Amino acid sequence: MTSQNHFLHNCSAQPTAKSNSTGHWPRIHTTESMLHIVILLSMVILSFAGCGPCQYDLVTGPYGVSDDAITASTTHRDCPIVKARFSSSRSWCPLYSGVGHFLQVEFRSVSMLKAIQTKGREDYSQWVSLYSVNISMDGITWTSLSNSTGDVQVFPGNSDRNTVVTNELEGTVIAKYIRVISVSMHSHGSMRLEVQGCPYSEISSTCHRWGAKLGSTGDVLSILLDTDASNQGLCGLKCYRQPECDSFLLDVKSDQCRLLKGSVNGSQITVDLDGVWYFVKI
Repeated sequence: MTSQNHFLHNCSAQPTAKSNSTGHWPRIHTTESMLHIVILLSMVILSFAGCGPCQYDLVTGPYGVSDDAITASTTHRDCPIVKARFSSSRSWCPLYSGVGHFLQVEFRSVSMLKAIQTKGREDYSQWVSLYSVNISMDGITWTSLSNSTGDVQVFPGNSDRNTVVTNELEGTVIAKYIRVISVSMHSHGSMRLEVQGCPYSEISSTCHRWGAKLGSTGDVLSILLDTDASNQGLCGLKCYRQPECDSFLLDVKSDQCRLLKGSVNGSQITVDLDGVWYFVKI
């Protein structure tokens, strides 16, 4: 029903036209290039100003969405989509019984997701007892949240009509869209949904900060991914979303973003950073 390919993985990890035969990017030595780095570093720090708590309700409330931003795989006429909100005295329910049905929310902006909350249907003994979660940046390409072994994460859901069940999300989960998909249900897969987190624009340098570093002899890192990014903020976001990524290299002329990891893996292409400016988490 959904693709598990992350939107970042649509980009090839092969060396670009600016790479040489070893996969190394050209070294940067000019004053103009150093000025680019100073400007970029300033923009990185400024772009994440104003960190606050990241536990807002993103479905209903001041940070919530309009009714038309909530959709579903199917909807029964007796429990319309607007009843999916926590404030409802009923719930959303799919047209048919069984599993694999989903509720989908398009957040008002790209958001960091911290927790998912669910309730059953108040007026009938119907609820989702297990569910999985897919996220997307564009509503087209989806990826499943996975567990430590790389399998699709299955979250515990409800066991009665009205108890709120909260599942905190591990790691960094950033998305514009979310789907909560029923894996097991009681009687009928009815659900009320809330997602907690905050707009990504509110995450500041105190939440994560990048520093510019000039590589020296022996600085060789593995390449996790080559992708495109129109600016250093987007390149940093892509690195931040990758658990193994701890630094990145942005070619400002070609908008090419290279995500890097600190340890060298023999199965991955490496890049020699001697004399090259790049960004590291600090």
